[in-house]
Parts: sequence; C-alpha cells; structure tokens
Amino acid sequence: MSTIAALALLLCAGCFENREAPYRPVTARSLDEAITNQAAVERVILAKQNLSGFPRELASMPKLTVLELRGTQGLGTLEGLADLKALKQLDLSATQMETVPDAVFALAGLERLYLSDNKIKELPAAIGNLTALSYLNLDVNQLGALPPELGQISGLRWLRLNSNKLTALPQELAGLKRLQRIYLRDNLLTTVPECLKDLPLLEDISLSGNKVTQIPPWVTQLPKLRQVDLNGCPVSKLPDDLSGWTSLQVLSLVRCPIDDTEKARIRAALPKVHVAF
Repeated sequence: MSTIAALALLLCAGCFENREAPYRPVTARSLDEAITNQAAVERVILAKQNLSGFPRELASMPKLTVLELRGTQGLGTLEGLADLKALKQLDLSATQMETVPDAVFALAGLERLYLSDNKIKELPAAIGNLTALSYLNLDVNQLGALPPELGQISGLRWLRLNSNKLTALPQELAGLKRLQRIYLRDNLLTTVPECLKDLPLLEDISLSGNKVTQIPPWVTQLPKLRQVDLNGCPVSKLPDDLSGWTSLQVLSLVRCPIDDTEKARIRAALPKVHVAF
C-alpha cells in the first residue's frame, strides 16, 4: 500500500476525529460587512478608514469583542462606545486624539487597550475604572505624569509607556502585583522608579534612552526578572552583588559608559546571562 493510500485510510477510519480546526472568530473589515453579519460578528477591523463619527450600528452586535480603529479619522467623542458591553479589546492608536474620551472608561470588561501614537498629555483618573485590563499600550504620546489610580488595575500584566515625557512613576503603581512587563524607553527618568521594587512577578524592564545613572540593589533581587534593557543610559557601574539575578537571561548595556574592568566583573558574576555591551 502506498503512503498516500495509507494516510487516506487512516483519515477515513477516524484516527484524527478529535483534532479540531482552530477556532476563527467572525471578522468584518468594513462597516457594511459588520452590519450584514451583526448577529454573529465578533471582530470589527476599521483601521485607517475615514468616518463621520463613531458607528452607532456597532451597539447592535451582541458578540463584538474586538474593535480595531487604528489610524481611523473622524471618530469624534466616541458617543455610543459605552454600549459595546461585550468588548474585550479596543485599538484607538494613531487616531490623533489629545484626550481619552470618557466613553472608554465605561467599558468595565475591557482587557486590552491600545492608545499608542497619539497626542495624549494627561491620563484621567478614570483609568482606574478599567479593573479588567491586562494590557495597556500608551507608547508615543506626550504624558508627563501618570495618575495614582492606574495602580488600582491589579490584574495588569503588560504596561507600555515608551516615548513619553515621564520623569517619575507614582508610588501607587506598587499595587500592580501581577505586572510582568513594563516598557519605559525614551522618557525623562533619572532614577529607576521605586514603585517597581514591590512587584514580585516582574520579568521585563526596559529603561533604555533615559538618564538613569544608578541601578539600586533591589533591582537585582526581583525574583522573576528575565530581561533588563539599559541601552544608552549613563550607567557606569552595577550593584556589587548580582547573585540575586538567578532568573536573568538578557542584560543589555549597549552605549553605557562601562569600563573594561566593570565589564569583566559583570560577565564573571553572570556567566549564564547574555550580556550585551
């Protein structure tokens, strides 16, 4: 029997009956398509489209869980967004917004929120209402500070704040006990934010492009830390004791003013870590 024939026989015999095809959510890539399938549609992708306001028709889609409006113009105040009770993921990146509309903070079940590449200068205290968030992306905005209420989102696991104007983080962010990744590249920080000290699940920290000059010893005691990015920071020396970095895999110190003696010490102390100078 040929290989092809044998395979066909196995298939007919039902040997693969328990192997189901991956689930594919019903997705619409235009408003007309979404309206046509309004009872079944789960994802609506309207990226880079020109609208005359927020599509109120979306409120009649009971299964809508993902709404992508990245690069879309003409959204206005997003009146009607709060009616999307099943929404889990919302992308409002690159929509030229200067403030986050109040309607966003009414989405209590939201789990992933993308607000990158905008002109946001201030994040309202109402961000604390989004207690179901696990992912928040605020990259490339104009934030000079963060509200303490952000620390109320206890389930947040991933926080992106790259390319803003942050000089510090509120101590209340110590309440983010489940946070695993925080990205703070290209801000105006001069010290490692103290609020990170009490985050036991933290795995990735990126501080590249800041003015941080010293790494406090407590950073080496974060038990889950896998990656530390200090590229371009004016750090010339690491803490004397690096033995606490038992989980560390990658340490990036590119463009840091570290002399050869210190480089040799770091490599000797972290023989299993990929260290980039």
